[in-house]
Amino acid sequence: MTMNMQPPERVLYFGFRRPLNQEALRAALGRRRPTHVGLISRSNFLGALADEFVDAKHGFRSCTFATNTFRAFPSASFLQRMQPRETVILRMFERIFRGFQTGQDYELRKRLYLEQVAWAYGLLVDRGYQEVIFSEIPHHPFPYILHSVARELGLKARFFAQVQVKDTYVLAESIEEMFEPIRREYDRMRAQGEVEELGVRLQRERERRSGRHKPFYMGLSDLTWRRKLYQWTKKHLRADDRLRLHRTLRNGWAYWRARRPLPAAQERFVYFPLHLQPEATTSPMGGVFVDQYLAIEMLARALPAGWKIVVKENPAQQLAKRDYGFYEQLAKMPQVHLVSRKASTFDLMERCEAVAAITGTAGWEALFKGKPVLVFGRAFYRGAPGTLTVSDVPSLSSGLQEIVEGRFHRCTASELDRFLGAIQRCSIEGVVDTQYLRDSEIAYDESVRRHTEVLADLLHGRAPGWLVKHA
Repeated sequence: MTMNMQPPERVLYFGFRRPLNQEALRAALGRRRPTHVGLISRSNFLGALADEFVDAKHGFRSCTFATNTFRAFPSASFLQRMQPRETVILRMFERIFRGFQTGQDYELRKRLYLEQVAWAYGLLVDRGYQEVIFSEIPHHPFPYILHSVARELGLKARFFAQVQVKDTYVLAESIEEMFEPIRREYDRMRAQGEVEELGVRLQRERERRSGRHKPFYMGLSDLTWRRKLYQWTKKHLRADDRLRLHRTLRNGWAYWRARRPLPAAQERFVYFPLHLQPEATTSPMGGVFVDQYLAIEMLARALPAGWKIVVKENPAQQLAKRDYGFYEQLAKMPQVHLVSRKASTFDLMERCEAVAAITGTAGWEALFKGKPVLVFGRAFYRGAPGTLTVSDVPSLSSGLQEIVEGRFHRCTASELDRFLGAIQRCSIEGVVDTQYLRDSEIAYDESVRRHTEVLADLLHGRAPGWLVKHA
């Protein structure tokens, strides 16, 4: 069902860089065009449909105090309310500083933060926007700032997020609670003894996760030669990575020195596959665990006697984009075995006592194999049966002790089906992230049509609140 609301008359759209998203937005605005439409993107694909266009092609470093002509300016109290998000944003600036001095100094990043907060504040207030819609999770500095400022001003700020479940995405407002509807619906279904008949997409998700399904993004065999060439040049010839050689050599040497063999056959361990960084899966979805060594440190302090932590680097991770000292820190921890990238994640999953993850797919796959999952971040499966949400060392230690004693509740097939049913009820079937078209059985035109329907609902004030979409 849907919640009927007053149709918004002043809407700002952010992103929508891909053809799928652009076609859907144009079609939705063709059905109902608000009084004022703003667009922040790399091109004005809306043409005359946009009353205001901000070019994002060259980033947002031009959003300075000198170029800020808006009358509205944030107060000291507003900036104080923004402080919980400030540290997240300062860390995000690593995305735009990929050179020799990644991260830059605090003063520079703080000034950029204040300038962009003031710029976003002036834009939203002066133009009187009522709603901001993002095509994806705000996970770069300026979109995250814009989302945060909009929410602090009490505006609707929605975004779409593709989930690592086949042909599934959600519409959310809060990054912190983006998957809470799934968890709450599962708890309600379990309390009421309800069972949802699974549609085709969730049945296929269950089937592939029950085996050894290799994620599509781990290979390039299905790409066209043009796309393969683009991926190669992006990896090896990026202009903004021209000074990364020093970091690659330093971190590469530290990585090889930190490597250790797999624990002996009789040794018990927790498997911790590292996340690719920088990515939305850790920033902002990891919360404080954007620093993955913090999660590993917490896990090391909670380990039962004699247990180890097997850490495997993400195969796609560029060493230049790891923090200085990351691998050195792992090398200092006697419980940690940093193993080869080539080690089979499925073999490690079968051998381990539990899987630890920030938000990654490995945690989701582990549930289908009956393994306990320690969840540090805001994963969509957080709160699923067989998971332990990690918040502190004592509760983590207690959970691991339950695993030792055989008292930890492991996920059963019927419970997984119920959780899949909750996902089905609280998500939308389709694709909004074009990368996932590689893994989709939905035709491109159909994906555009479905995305158009959701965008049109928002424009008509029929914001999906309790999404029930059966495959």
